[in-house]
This record gives sequence, C-alpha cells and structure tokens, in this order.
Amino acid sequence: MSHSSILLIDTSASRCAVGLAADVLHQRFGTEERRSAQNLLPLVAEVTQSADIALKDLSAIAVMAGPGSFTGLRIGVGVAQALAMANRTPGIVLSNLAVLALAAVEATEADTFFVALPAREGEFYFAVYVSDDVHGVRLLGKEQVASPDQLLLPEGLNEVVLLGEVWSSEENLRLRAEACTERVSHFNSSVNLEVMAQLAERRLSAGLVGDASSLKPNYVKEQLEY
Repeated sequence: MSHSSILLIDTSASRCAVGLAADVLHQRFGTEERRSAQNLLPLVAEVTQSADIALKDLSAIAVMAGPGSFTGLRIGVGVAQALAMANRTPGIVLSNLAVLALAAVEATEADTFFVALPAREGEFYFAVYVSDDVHGVRLLGKEQVASPDQLLLPEGLNEVVLLGEVWSSEENLRLRAEACTERVSHFNSSVNLEVMAQLAERRLSAGLVGDASSLKPNYVKEQLEY
C-alpha cells in the first residue's frame, strides 16, 4: 500500500463490505443479508477507528457502483456521495466487472478478458477488459447488458480468458465468445476488498477521480459498438 488512504464501500452483493486501504487494509463485513442501509455507516466508523484515520483526512472514497442489486447500489453510492460531499473528498467509481478482470490479471498471464455476470430475464452483464500497466485494466468498448445473441463482442482476438461462472452454463454465450478468438480459457475470479483497493489506488494515482456528484450507480444500460 502507498501513503494514500482510501475508504472502500461495496454494497453490490447481499452483504455489504467496507474497507480502508492505508498502510494496511482494514476490513469489516455486514453479517446480515440485505441490511446494508443499517450496517454501512457503523462499519465505516469501525474501519476509520481501526485505521485511526478521520474521514476528513481520507485521500479518496471508492464505491462499487455496479452492476448489481439496484437497491444495494443506491445505498452504497448514496453513502459514498454524502461522505465525499461532507468532507470534500475525491470520489472513485469502480465497476464490479473491472474488479473481476483485475483479479484475473493478478492470477493469470493473459491480456484480454471477457467478463460476464447474470442480470435479469435471461440477460447478462458483459464487458471486455485488457490488462494495462498504468490503470490495471482498461475497458474496450463499453459495458453492456443484453441477451447472449445481442451482446456486441469484438472479433479477431488471439487469446481470451472467460471470467464468470455463466460461461459454463450458457452454451450460446460461450460459442459466441469462442468464435471471436483463436484460443479460450476459463478463470473464476471474485470481487473482494483487496482487489478493489488495488484498482482504486491505480485510479487515484492516475488522477481518475471526481467530486461527490460523479459518484453514480452503474446500471449498464447503454451499449456502444466496437
């Protein structure tokens, strides 16, 4: 860890998680499902006390903005916004898909990753990330949500790692991915505060921060052709 101090907020899953990345990573986790609204601020207080760092002295506040549970995302982003505004702290928006990709970068030697997560009604969240020496991972195109046959996949890639459990159960999606590249492998990474802290630190170092108003949920509704 560097000398920066970054508060990490993740309410994208059923149980919330809060961390403070300073010289070490201080972590706290909600013990009850769907109780982020009640648990989040007490967990923030616990990690700041554990790290002995006041909210006003933070380098940045990073929030997992999605994709994920709409209700959970609104809670986490709302708290991050309020804390950033009250303390005039820079904000960092992180994507679950980007964090999954960075976890795979750390564990594999591959450069290109197709990340997919289940959405609703037979649709999937999807993104293509490539490893990047400065930013950790870099998005190609745009994050998407659609049915497997409507997702926009890049063509002519040499090697791709498929991230996420959905690739093994969704044959149509897997076949489309295999048609884009000469070689495919599978890897299951997971979102965690350690990787979230790594990505937030890289974003902070690169100046990819905003004010409180820049902290918004990532519902992944738009698409962009490659």
